[in-house]
Amino acid sequence: MKYKNNISAKLLVAVAVLSLSGCTREIDTDVLATYPNLSEVFIDGFSSDLQYQAWGKVTNFDTDTDTKYSGTTSIRVEVPVPSDPMGNYAGGVFYSSTGRNLSEYDALTFYAKSSVPAKMEVGIGNYDTEDYLIGLQDVKLNANWNKVIIPIPNAAKLLSEKGLFYYSAGAVDGEGYTISRARAACTPWRRRRWPSRSSRP
Repeated sequence: MKYKNNISAKLLVAVAVLSLSGCTREIDTDVLATYPNLSEVFIDGFSSDLQYQAWGKVTNFDTDTDTKYSGTTSIRVEVPVPSDPMGNYAGGVFYSSTGRNLSEYDALTFYAKSSVPAKMEVGIGNYDTEDYLIGLQDVKLNANWNKVIIPIPNAAKLLSEKGLFYYSAGAVDGEGYTISRARAACTPWRRRRWPSRSSRP
């Protein structure tokens, strides 16, 4: 689903690292080909198969070398005011042009902060097909870096996933503000230590 929320203002979003890890195997011509289990999605730049599609204002995306949690580069997104003729909200999806095998992972995590208390929606999927869509609505952000966890409840279905990460965000009381996102990565279930229920997003 492409979000058509009536959301506005100036939003700045930065994402520095989005990565997966896994293994590869030889292709058996007698069975369906397996999809790559690439570790990198955004680590100071686009990985080999990573593409981006904007929603709302199509020029909302940029990169940022000043605001970052770690590394050298983050992703910057500006959310427009309601009167902007190019669009009244900012969103987008980072997707794989080939598809990826994400079956070994149980969460996508990243760090985020904003210049004022704000909320945004984030998730996995939402590109090409909505057969497997995972999303978190009303993710709360503030001026401190906070870790956001997007659980993947049934990763065994993600053998050829193209939609790696999507976001949608808008104004706070019609006012502009900035958001920075960084150090995003999928985590294998063997290393996952879930926080207590009360601390999950």
